[in-house]
Amino acid sequence: LKFMASEGWTEEKMKQLLADSEYGTGMLYYHVFRTFDVMIVTPKESPEKLRFGSIQRIVSVMKSGVPVLVEVQGPAFEKFVDGYEYSCVYSKAGDKYPTLKEALENMKDVSAREKCQEEGLRIAEDFDPEVVLKQLLNTLGYDGEYEC
Repeated sequence: LKFMASEGWTEEKMKQLLADSEYGTGMLYYHVFRTFDVMIVTPKESPEKLRFGSIQRIVSVMKSGVPVLVEVQGPAFEKFVDGYEYSCVYSKAGDKYPTLKEALENMKDVSAREKCQEEGLRIAEDFDPEVVLKQLLNTLGYDGEYEC
């Protein structure tokens, strides 16, 4: 609340938003994310998470429209960024991908942030609940009409 108070948020406004069945927590995250110029998403560093890690955190921030800088560590995040040819990445090693320092320097350029934003929103479309549901139904053999 202290952080969001500078943006005009009150405890009552937050409670109302959280209680709203249509928007709720997701909308609160959206508003928090939108206060930043760039968000950095790092993987959780357990061996299981690095291998099979969820990309949900990346997609959630991308969906907000904030440029996302992704740390590429482990096969899950690497497969995700390479598969989507996402260019807003860094790694601690700095070999295949730029270092954090290089990536942050690049983020000073407005056009680089816009590119990250555009790429992120394009990727997030693939994870829209309607798209995911349609893919699941197709996988299960359903070939009828959809109405979501």
